[in-house]
Amino acid sequence: MPLLADILQRVPPSKESRMSSAGFAAWVCWQNELDPAVSQTLQDYGGMSLATERDQGLWFFFNADVLLALARLSVWATFNNLKVSIVVFPAKLVLGNKRELGLSAETLLSNQSLQAAQKLDLWLHPQLREHGESIPGLAFEKKSLVSGMAKIAWTGLSADARLPYTSSQGWYAIVRPLGNPLDKLFQAGWRFMYGELEAVLKQHKLKYLLHENVVSIQIENLRQLRQLLREFFKLVEGIKGGQHDYWPCVCAVVDRKGLNFNAELPNKVGLRWENLTPDYPYVSYRNAYLLGEGFAIADIRFSSEQVSMDTWCNISLSENADAHQAIPITMPGVILPGQEGGCFYCGLGGHSAAECPTHTLPLESVSPWHKLMELSFDDINEALRRVATSLTEKSAAGYKTMLESEDVRNTLLRALFDINAVSQLRSVARIWLARSKDYPRCLEDALHPKDGSPAWELLDQLGSTPPDKLGKLEKDIQAAIQRFPRDGRLRTLLGFCSISKGEPAAALTCFKEGAALTHATLIQAWNEYLQARTLEIQGRHAEASEQYGNVQRLIPTWTDVSYRMLVCKIKLGFGEQTLDQVRALIAAQPEYFNRCLIDPELERGHLLVLSTLYPLWMEISSGANLDSARLHELLARIDAWYPSDHPTAQRLGDAVRGLQRLAEIKNYAACLYVREQRPGLEKDFSDSTQREIEALQAQYKRYLTFLQQIRDEASWFPFPALLMAFNKEFNECANIINWAFGSNFKEPEVYKKAVAVTAEVEERLQQLKRRLKFLRMVRDTTLFTLTMGKTFLWLEIIGLLLCILAVPGVVYFGHKVGLGWLQELLAGQILEIEKVLVLIVTIVAFGIAALRSTLIFERRRDKFIAEAKEQREKSQQLRLEKIREQRRVEAEAKAKAEADEAKRQKQEELRKNLQRQ
Repeated sequence: MPLLADILQRVPPSKESRMSSAGFAAWVCWQNELDPAVSQTLQDYGGMSLATERDQGLWFFFNADVLLALARLSVWATFNNLKVSIVVFPAKLVLGNKRELGLSAETLLSNQSLQAAQKLDLWLHPQLREHGESIPGLAFEKKSLVSGMAKIAWTGLSADARLPYTSSQGWYAIVRPLGNPLDKLFQAGWRFMYGELEAVLKQHKLKYLLHENVVSIQIENLRQLRQLLREFFKLVEGIKGGQHDYWPCVCAVVDRKGLNFNAELPNKVGLRWENLTPDYPYVSYRNAYLLGEGFAIADIRFSSEQVSMDTWCNISLSENADAHQAIPITMPGVILPGQEGGCFYCGLGGHSAAECPTHTLPLESVSPWHKLMELSFDDINEALRRVATSLTEKSAAGYKTMLESEDVRNTLLRALFDINAVSQLRSVARIWLARSKDYPRCLEDALHPKDGSPAWELLDQLGSTPPDKLGKLEKDIQAAIQRFPRDGRLRTLLGFCSISKGEPAAALTCFKEGAALTHATLIQAWNEYLQARTLEIQGRHAEASEQYGNVQRLIPTWTDVSYRMLVCKIKLGFGEQTLDQVRALIAAQPEYFNRCLIDPELERGHLLVLSTLYPLWMEISSGANLDSARLHELLARIDAWYPSDHPTAQRLGDAVRGLQRLAEIKNYAACLYVREQRPGLEKDFSDSTQREIEALQAQYKRYLTFLQQIRDEASWFPFPALLMAFNKEFNECANIINWAFGSNFKEPEVYKKAVAVTAEVEERLQQLKRRLKFLRMVRDTTLFTLTMGKTFLWLEIIGLLLCILAVPGVVYFGHKVGLGWLQELLAGQILEIEKVLVLIVTIVAFGIAALRSTLIFERRRDKFIAEAKEQREKSQQLRLEKIREQRRVEAEAKAKAEADEAKRQKQEELRKNLQRQ
């Protein structure tokens, strides 16, 4: 048995209601399959299908036309068997902030169950009788309660089959071309568009009226409305994709009630035609939901106040989702420019130029667009809603609170105010002092020093002067102009003062005079820009666009000027012609993507621009997952190569994690920034890793050189027993270094291990160095002692022999050589003289030995070390030759074995072939 509570669960009312509408719910229960006539009849009379299950459905009607639909079904059931039960009761349709549908009804009515009858069975709530008593042909009869139904006075319905029961629904569709009717392009474009539209209207036999280039179309029922809107979309798409020139037209669909079908109809519908977006028909939410499947609804603006089902919205065909989908950004109405235009300084509505919050804002040190890219589309929408709520509660005073906060509202507002920063008072001083001739380079270059002009003091006063004291300030500026008539800056200040007073015509004259009195290219172009901005705020968009063109010719690199020209064309309604330029501007400077998302002055073409940006977002977001995966892989490689406390790991890891966070944000600028920065980080990682590898290899080469020096120093040592501990330490260190030189540092595990053991190697080398000091002392002492002992021994022997032979010789042979006096002197004292001579010889021998050893010690030590090194190298060379010879023999043996095996296989194959034969 169908339960009403089951199907109501599929359309629960949202906790945050944006709008609601009272009406009537129709609960339809059937057996087997529902007759198509039931659904079609309910739809034709304004029913909106909310949910459908296997044996029940739920519909909603905005008015009492549900009785007419039931009357038509009652007449139909007279001649056809409808196994359907329909329960109609009061309900409320609720729409949430994201346009999710919900239905609210009394609890007593929600807890009902009903078995479908064998023929049409109608159950009407007592309130329906009050609405139906004025409808001719309807009769109500009391019904007996059945099990499962709420205990109220239900009534049935019968209808006179002779009456037509025509629906009260009806609409007028109004199509209005944009542009000046006197323009030749308008005449040619609109003539073709009207011809195509007229053919469609005649084909479907719709009544229409043409007056002053505005087409009014009378629509009798919902089927005609759906068909006309589909044909309108196909017509526009066909012309855009064909060879004919497209001409933009706005379209609005209004309810027929209270309006007459005549030439005055377009002026009585209450629409500001100059603000409507072309190509996307405007309908009320009520009518948009009545259109049913096949149509997509787009909000025009968001309002923090409660709106109704009669509020305007845009529609598009949902059949071709790729062509009509848009970025889900909804601007709040409280910040959009009103009928009087937006603020000159920031473009937002809701406050005057004199109250603009930008007067107290400093120039941003960090671009607000860089901060905005950290917000997803949902975050931006939420920030817009919170801004709208704050401004609704506190009016213009809410700006100060939000700008002092640290939440998303601050980020969003600073980006909004940066859109027109060049025309704001906070940029004036920077432009006046700029050395560069180009914008925005002038904001980064060095500045000229301030001069003695009174313009500086008056500029400070202008930013802080309340609206009621602007008159006195204006007099002060005029007095300064009398004293300094050639100072163009004073005329510019007077123009800003006129803007704040709400006198754009006077401001325009002042900006022209300021440009004429200025010789610097940048300041002259800036005054021209201010003139264009003044024209734009006045609604003279065509003149403003032409003036922006003059500025662009002066400074071609000034992209803000190009953007303002696009905005003016969109305000004129010719957004379709600017889409290629919008894409080109975003390609040159991606920050303009987010600027187009939140610019309140794009109201007229916001939906068109969002639809244009959608493919760009889909293109960049399609690669976001790949970028995220590549970043995850890069972070894994960093972790694999470096320990967490390594400087390179910390630097690259922080950068990669920052990009990972941005890659998860649904924002075009963020994804594009990730895509642009990721290759650089990957290259940085590769380069850093290569440098680290080369540095590590060089470090181990230094270790090897140092170890070889230690080995050479210790190669000649006379006491091998003392080298046991030294040799053990040396071999352990040599093993680590040999492993390093035999390893591939391009493998992360090997690299990390090599880095980890460097501390151990350095410690062992220092230990070897300390041990070497002792060994060197022992070795040098031993070598010096041996060298000196050898020299002393030889000198002592020679001296002693001379002493032994010389004294006796003098004694016995002195008289023969004329040394008789010496002979007589030595004859009695030979032993004593011998002792003295031996002592003298010993002292002389020791001194000569010490001196000679000192002179030749270094040379002999180096010779011994070199001989030991040469001997070691020869031994090493012999070992290498033996190894090479062994490998050569093994290679020859392997080659011979392979040749023998090949020969054997060939013989075996030949034998098998012979056997087959």
